[in-house]
Amino acid sequence: MSSLQLQNALCLLKADGSWTAERRSLAITNGAIASLDSGADYSDGAVEYVDAAGLLAVPGFINAHCHSPDNLARGSAPDLPLELWSLSSSAARESRSAREIYLSVLLGAIEMMGSGTTTVLDHVKISPDIDDDSLDAVASAWRDSGMRVTIAPVVSDRAVVGTMPFKAGDFDGADLSTYGARTPLSARDQIASVERFYCRWNGAGEGRIRVAIGPSAPQRCSDELLVMAADFSARHEMPLHMHVLETELQRHMSHRLYGCGAIAHLESLGLLTPCTNLVHCIWIDDGDIGRIARCGASVIHNPVSNARLGSGTCRVPEIINAGITIGLGTDSACCNDGSNMLETMKWAAIVHNCGTTNEADWLGPQRALTLATEGSAKAIGLHAMAGKIEPGYRADLALFRLASAPFVPLNDAVRQLVLSETGASHALTICNGQIIARNGAPVLFDQATIWAETQELADRRKRDNASAFHATHQLEIPIRRMRQRLVGGCVCH
Repeated sequence: MSSLQLQNALCLLKADGSWTAERRSLAITNGAIASLDSGADYSDGAVEYVDAAGLLAVPGFINAHCHSPDNLARGSAPDLPLELWSLSSSAARESRSAREIYLSVLLGAIEMMGSGTTTVLDHVKISPDIDDDSLDAVASAWRDSGMRVTIAPVVSDRAVVGTMPFKAGDFDGADLSTYGARTPLSARDQIASVERFYCRWNGAGEGRIRVAIGPSAPQRCSDELLVMAADFSARHEMPLHMHVLETELQRHMSHRLYGCGAIAHLESLGLLTPCTNLVHCIWIDDGDIGRIARCGASVIHNPVSNARLGSGTCRVPEIINAGITIGLGTDSACCNDGSNMLETMKWAAIVHNCGTTNEADWLGPQRALTLATEGSAKAIGLHAMAGKIEPGYRADLALFRLASAPFVPLNDAVRQLVLSETGASHALTICNGQIIARNGAPVLFDQATIWAETQELADRRKRDNASAFHATHQLEIPIRRMRQRLVGGCVCH
């Protein structure tokens, strides 16, 4: 592995709980940061010197929640609440070829690494059922991208009609046979598939690839499957990553299924541990916050998709005040509609200002940057190697040009990075000591070729996907009836 030296970069370092900008020369050997002052033993190989005097170096951003299969469906889902939106996203994911799955991963990787993200947790939903070839396509693409990834295959064993608070009359006139009432694989078969995937891929790509497990959501899984997933997480010391209480309807469904809230039920099953990622957590109450804090679980905040789908606002200031670890995620590229962590940081920094007049509870740029680096790293179990510019940490870095509109004049590097930068000033992304993106584009593969092939496949999918779209949308009127009864909304569409 070649060595790098970034000479005289303006680095964002953490000191006494705050980010500060300091001039340092980073020595990188064997994929790790060896020194912040140029001192390193380069005797084992060639050194690439980078004049970084005009660059801002920051820890590579860590996207703690995304869904790579949805990259191929960007722009295809309408402006609707989650339960209705999901009918379009589900249809778009149906029966993908291995090549489509591979390209969909690289689409997201291009955008992420081109805007400073080095690490991602990919919550992968394979439709209609999880299978070895599809998961191998996902892992192969992440390996080829050069990024660091934790792949959490989605598992769920309830039919769609059993995951929402319907009444029998809601289904009048609907054909549920090809989608809504479809029987998933058994819990044991799904766990076995993830176990095989773990054996094939965990630790691959020079250690950049990890395999976790991702129950879709409590209401979409039997208790048997949830407990088996928790056992996988505990045995392998990997994240247990799941959506929880993203919408008000999910809160209704939790009380119907369990006679209590979803968080209380997860605690009763022993699923709240320091390995547990609770994604969204919008419709939680004070007791839930106490349970999460007591058990050491973490929350993954997705401010852009929460707003896009009208799901609500996560109680992030109160969650932080309770001492709970929070990471940041972009969520799906068809409910965000992108994979840019700079955008997500800006939303996180300012969206909560509207919820309180106490400015002490506003996140601001300093805390938003922490959530996107240290917070996400701790949430997904990488805090000993990623999220900081520090000797001994992996060399996962993003560098931005200071001679660019967001940074001129330079008054506050953190504020201007979080609130002004969009990725247009991107210079380099480095992962595991290797340059993987330069000037907004990947260096390990040709993005123009990927884009051209992807457009061709997407156009074909649009032509050939009418039956899947028709099948999923048999649930549109039932969902509208259910929504009108419980939370309000229109049935007339």
